Amino acid sequence: MNSIKYTTALTWLLPAALLAIVLKAAIVPQAPRASTASAPAPERLLIDDFSTGDSNSPLGANWQLITDQVMGGVSTGKLAMEKHAGRSAMHMTGNVSLENNGGFIQARLMLDPKARDFDASAFKGIRLYVKGSGHTYAIHLRTSDTWLPWQFYQADFKTNRSWQTIDLPFAAFKPNSLKTPLNTKKLKSVAVVAIKKKFTADILVDNLYIYREPTMLRKLTPAEQRVIIQKGTEPPFSGKYNDHFEKGAYTCRQCGAEIFDSSAKFKSECGWPSFDDQIPGTVKSIPDPDGIRTEIVCAACGGHLGHVFKGEGLTPKNTRYCVNSVSMDFVPEPKTARAIFAGGCFWGVEYHFKNAPGVISTSVGYTGGTLENPTYEQVCSDKTGHAEAIEVTFDPNKTSFEKLAKLFFEIHDFTQLNRQGPDVGSQYRSAVFYIDDGQKKTAESLVRILADKGYDVKTQIVPATRFFPAEDYHQDYYEKTAKTPYCHVYKKIF
Repeated sequence: MNSIKYTTALTWLLPAALLAIVLKAAIVPQAPRASTASAPAPERLLIDDFSTGDSNSPLGANWQLITDQVMGGVSTGKLAMEKHAGRSAMHMTGNVSLENNGGFIQARLMLDPKARDFDASAFKGIRLYVKGSGHTYAIHLRTSDTWLPWQFYQADFKTNRSWQTIDLPFAAFKPNSLKTPLNTKKLKSVAVVAIKKKFTADILVDNLYIYREPTMLRKLTPAEQRVIIQKGTEPPFSGKYNDHFEKGAYTCRQCGAEIFDSSAKFKSECGWPSFDDQIPGTVKSIPDPDGIRTEIVCAACGGHLGHVFKGEGLTPKNTRYCVNSVSMDFVPEPKTARAIFAGGCFWGVEYHFKNAPGVISTSVGYTGGTLENPTYEQVCSDKTGHAEAIEVTFDPNKTSFEKLAKLFFEIHDFTQLNRQGPDVGSQYRSAVFYIDDGQKKTAESLVRILADKGYDVKTQIVPATRFFPAEDYHQDYYEKTAKTPYCHVYKKIF
C-alpha cells in the first residue's frame, strides 16, 4: 500500500505472583516471517514483555503484588520491574510463611482491565521465559467460574538459575477447591505464585505469552493466502471493511486475535480500512523489504496486515494503519442492558452478581435519594433517602432481566423491611429500580409468584433514578479482602 495524501487489587490473591513468572518465561526468539502458505509463523499472544519498565501490561491492566497478609498470614514480598543482564524483567522476591494459615505471595494481572472474560480457547497454553532460585513455583489462572478467593487453576513448574522457556498447556492446569474444568473462554487473571511451603522466593519473568501451535491457525482461501502469507495487497476500494463503521472489534483472519477496535477506525479515502491505533500489543511493525515503508503484521501469528504511515495529520494521533480487509474478520460489539437492585449491604449483593452468567460488569453505589453525589458516610446517616445498590450491566443475548431478578430475590431476605440481617436502616431496604416498563412488569410478576408461595414481600418496585457509584474501596470488596458475605446466602426459590 502506498502513502497518499488522504489516508486512524484485587481479584484473587494467589494468581498474582504466579503470573509474573509466566510473563518472564515468554521471552523466546521471534519466528522468521512466513513467506509461503506452508510455513506460517507460530502464533503467540503477548501478555507482557516488561519493556516499558513499569507495571502496566500491553493489555491495559497493571501487575499487582498480593501476599497472604490479606487473609491474616505473614508472608512478605516485593515486586520490581527492572533490567537483569540486559533483559527487561519482572522480579518477584519474598519470604513465604505458613503461619496463620498463610503460605503464598503472587504477582497477578487481570487479562482485561474491565474484568470482562478473556477468550483463549483458540490457544494451547501459557509460555514464559523465566529464571529462578531452583524452587518450584506455579501459575494460577482464574475464570468467571472461580467465585471464591481460594478457587483457581494451578500448574507447577520448576526453575533453575539459568533462563529457560516453560510451556504450560491449559490441560496441565488443575482445579483447586472446585470441580468445574478450566474453561479457557472465560479467563479473568493470570498470576505467578510462590505457594504452600516455607521458603525464600526469588524469580524473574522476562516475557509472557499465550501460545498456539501452527496447526491451530485457520485454513485460508487462495485469495487470503496471497495477502496474509505472500504479503500481497487487495485492490483499493474493493474490501468489505473499507466503508464499514459498525461498533465492535476487528480480528486477525488467520488466528482470530483482536487487533483493532472500531473506535480507532476512520475514513481516510485511501481505499483500504484505516485505523489510528491498535489494541495494545497486537500489531507488530517491521521494515518492509522495499526499504521505504513499514509493514504491519499480527503479533500473534505473523500474518501480513498491511502498512503503517505516520505524519499525515489525518487524526490527532497522526498515524494510519492501512489494512487489507481480507486480512481481518469483524466481531460486533455485544448489546448491553442495565439493571439496578438494592438488597442490603451492596458488598454481598455484588458478590453474587459479579460472576453470574451473562453479567458483563457490576458497580456498587447509591440511588433513590435526594442528595447529589452522596458519600458513604452521608448515606449511612439514613437521612439522604438513598439505598445501597448495585448496577449490573449484562448481555441480553446471554441472560435476561428475569433471570437476574430471580437471583436478586434468592440472595437476600426480601421479607425484611428497611434492613438486611444486622444492617438496619432505609439504606438497606430491598428494592428493584426498574429501567423500563418491561423490567417493572417482570419484577411485579415475580413478587406475585413469591406472594403465592406464602412470602410477605417487602421489596419496593420503583423507577430508576440517577445511580451514583460508591467509593473505590467498596467496589469488588470481597475480592479485595478475600472474605465472604455475612448476610447474603443463595437460596433456591424459583
